[in-house]
Amino acid sequence: MPHFSSGRLGPRLLLAAALPFLAATLAAAPAALAQQAAPAAGKPTAAQLQLARDLVMVNGEARAFDGVIPNIVDGAALSFVQTNPDLARQLRDVAILVRPEFEKRQSEVIDILASAYASRFSEAELKEAIAFYRSSTGIKLVQDRPVIVQEAVQGIQAWGAQMNALAVERVRAEMKKRGADL
Repeated sequence: MPHFSSGRLGPRLLLAAALPFLAATLAAAPAALAQQAAPAAGKPTAAQLQLARDLVMVNGEARAFDGVIPNIVDGAALSFVQTNPDLARQLRDVAILVRPEFEKRQSEVIDILASAYASRFSEAELKEAIAFYRSSTGIKLVQDRPVIVQEAVQGIQAWGAQMNALAVERVRAEMKKRGADL
């Protein structure tokens, strides 16, 4: 069950939403997906939208948003805690009560993802992508994606910290040349 513990939801939600796309960028993809697809002419067809829905299900992106709605509802309730701390328990209870009402709308996230794919890929390209994700390599990519993303994020965080330390030292050295000891 999602937790009701933090008043700052935004950065965690954005990171959770971005991770599947970071993983897709970092992971090897079939040549058909690596090439930039030309935008589909006009509005996507019903067949393209259905294939795109199938794609976001099979490639694991839909699951990446499983906790979004409870987090949104909890965040909405938590937004009242700062000005009404004595209502924290009641707000938690209300959030739990109204979650099912909003969870019914989870398919809208899949539709948004599907529309993005359907507007960029033809039916043939979507079928190729689905075939890839149903292959042993595609299945492995989906299964290993969380570990890949975790390793990549940790590596990027360590790299960023290292770059920051180097930049601080470099700025400090330049400022020292100008007579300012930082």
